[in-house]
Amino acid sequence: MNEQKFTGKADLYEKYRPSYPDELIDFLYDNARCENVADIGAGTGKFTRCLLKKPWNVTAVEPNDDMRTKLAAIGGITIVNAPAENTGLANKSVGLVTTAQAFHWFDEERFKAECKRILTDNGRLAIVFNERNLEDCEISRVRDGICMRYCGAYHSGHVGKRTNEEGAAFLKNEYFSEMMHLAAENNVEMDEQTFIGDTLSRSYAIGEDNEDFGRFVGELKDAFARHENGGTVTIKYTAACYLGRF
Repeated sequence: MNEQKFTGKADLYEKYRPSYPDELIDFLYDNARCENVADIGAGTGKFTRCLLKKPWNVTAVEPNDDMRTKLAAIGGITIVNAPAENTGLANKSVGLVTTAQAFHWFDEERFKAECKRILTDNGRLAIVFNERNLEDCEISRVRDGICMRYCGAYHSGHVGKRTNEEGAAFLKNEYFSEMMHLAAENNVEMDEQTFIGDTLSRSYAIGEDNEDFGRFVGELKDAFARHENGGTVTIKYTAACYLGRF
């Protein structure tokens, strides 16, 4: 896991990144009958907060100092400073491991081994992504084009490793021995500030220290102005959950 990837972006991430629908949390609660959950690569706690809607004992594992300061404000959780591949959690101590918008940063095989160690015998891993619906969302396609021009580290799909389709096939056919899948609509209305802030929170987004930053933000503002309706644009997401056993 690249522990410094989001250093300096915690405020943007917490304020502007989308959350996750209740349908997804209900799906996990109904299919992973357990008491203890570990949210790994928890970031600022976007998904961790959602887990607290159910009567679970929640542990949030996050190695980035900036991100972890946001976790500390949540309350009602245990926070662990550790990487995904070496959490330090006890053997067979959790019935559900979750990782939302973070799996792509992990060493996949070492993370699998760690999950096998900390999960109970019937425990499951839930890998969650807010997948963008590019075919049905012009503003997202335009924004991606802008990012491709200005952000040398730009990536899409399962965040650079695979397309959404390739990622789903990998998890179903290679990573898990059995898997359930949920796809829940998670469209988000964004005003201009949120649209730009969400973009700048991405790991690949250039910062103010880059000489192209002003032009980058200017093009994002122009794109928003062309597509807004009543002061907002709709970014179309599908909250995809891959819930499996090894």
